[in-house]
Amino acid sequence: MKLSIIIFTISFLSIFHTSYSQDSIPWHHYSSNESDYRGISLQEGLDFMAEKGLVQNTVIVAIIDSGIDTLHEDLRARLWHNPKEIPYNGKDDDGNGYIDDYYGWNFLGGSDGKNIDGETIEIIRFYKDHLTKFENKSKKDIAKEDLSTFIKWTKAKEDIFSKIKTYQKNKDYYTELKNALVYSEDFLKEKLETDSLTQKDAEGFDAQTEKEKQIKKLIISSYTEGFTVKDLEEGISYFDKNLDKKYSLTYDPRPGIIGDNVDDINDTIYGNSDIQAKGYSHGTSVTGIIGAVRNNNTGTQGIVDSVQLMILRVVPGGDERDKDVALAIRYAVRNGAKIINGSFGKKYSKHPEFVKDAIDYAIANDVLIVHAAGNNSENNDKILHYPTPQEYQRTHWMDVAASGANNNNRHLAADFTNYGRKTVDIFAPGVDIYSTSPNNKYNAASGTSSASPVVAGVAALVKAYYPNISASALRTLLIESSLKYPKAKTIIPGSSKKKTKFKKLSTSAGIVNAYNALKMADELYGKKN
Repeated sequence: MKLSIIIFTISFLSIFHTSYSQDSIPWHHYSSNESDYRGISLQEGLDFMAEKGLVQNTVIVAIIDSGIDTLHEDLRARLWHNPKEIPYNGKDDDGNGYIDDYYGWNFLGGSDGKNIDGETIEIIRFYKDHLTKFENKSKKDIAKEDLSTFIKWTKAKEDIFSKIKTYQKNKDYYTELKNALVYSEDFLKEKLETDSLTQKDAEGFDAQTEKEKQIKKLIISSYTEGFTVKDLEEGISYFDKNLDKKYSLTYDPRPGIIGDNVDDINDTIYGNSDIQAKGYSHGTSVTGIIGAVRNNNTGTQGIVDSVQLMILRVVPGGDERDKDVALAIRYAVRNGAKIINGSFGKKYSKHPEFVKDAIDYAIANDVLIVHAAGNNSENNDKILHYPTPQEYQRTHWMDVAASGANNNNRHLAADFTNYGRKTVDIFAPGVDIYSTSPNNKYNAASGTSSASPVVAGVAALVKAYYPNISASALRTLLIESSLKYPKAKTIIPGSSKKKTKFKKLSTSAGIVNAYNALKMADELYGKKN
């Protein structure tokens, strides 16, 4: 077997496991004035409110995500309960068409209790929808009114098959490396007559043959670079999920499980009440950032205590459907949510009009939507991401980019974050954000998916103390009170060295700050409150 030294790299966003004490205060709560971390100054803000003698009012925040662990020790006390619904009686007590929607609703399930676990991405659906019409055609064969769609379809086809080829190549590469590492470890264990293997063992092995030298090099390399057989298996699993579901040209679980018409926004009665369906890790983390119970000697702490967390499952482990997003927004608004967090997104959208109308409904009912900007190191001014609001809808919408952890300007913007001087409103901590994880566990994760709920949490905190503030005024306040770095230069996301002024990466040149937000809110609304 021919072996070579491999440097192991992971192209997808990792979960960082970090050691914290019980009921720890995560770094993003810290103040940059009192620590080496550029956090949101949460305790300063809470102390300021305590001096004012103010208490929090309850705010309902909707989490449109992948569902959550409803039994989590640090979340269950903060879950929203539908006051008009009797749980688990199999009846639609409030007459809204959704049976037992006690904690929210799962738009990715069937009435028989089955649930979607993994979906294709929207570009695959777009490609398949136009395959019959455009396959084996050239521009000269296309009617003028279809030309723009044909050009978009051709580009989609190119992107799809390029990505499938890359995933398959990487899967084969990881599989070969895993097999080589398993073989090498077994070989060396047998040679050294041991059941376990350390780097010191491998370094001390006296390799005689070329084969033994190659085996020794591979094992030492795996220790040095920090990759294991388990890491490689996780990588293979990642590529499998993309090939078998996200980028599959044949996979389509929706008709057999849900059976709705995804193109009919009026076909609204579908789904089930199982918001704890498989794949809820992402939503559990997002929810904990906002509302994990504070000061309970358990796990971690959220940003706001006086909150009810409404859970709406629409993110399937692939691209969400526009219809599900639109109906989830409408459900949240109808049931009293004043802030909605959406840590999801995609590059293609079949029915953006569904979401546009839902955002209008949220605006009409004074609801603020907070949304993750994305993790592709892309300029959202140039590359469109969905959902995206119309210009007039931005008064009730915030796109959030991720800032780094350390108190230095070099990494003000996280390397992975999307940005946009015209389309991204604010930055928030998004690196190594410690939060809740399924089965009463806790992990840290990085992404704008984590930055968005930081902003949603601060928004809820301000709303809790100043309940009369409008959604548009709350948005303005969060932006104006953010810590500004207009002259600072930071590395452009996705670049190793190239820098730009931080003010060119968002509309505000700011990072959300709870203390500043509460102080400004008191100055503007304190007497009225």
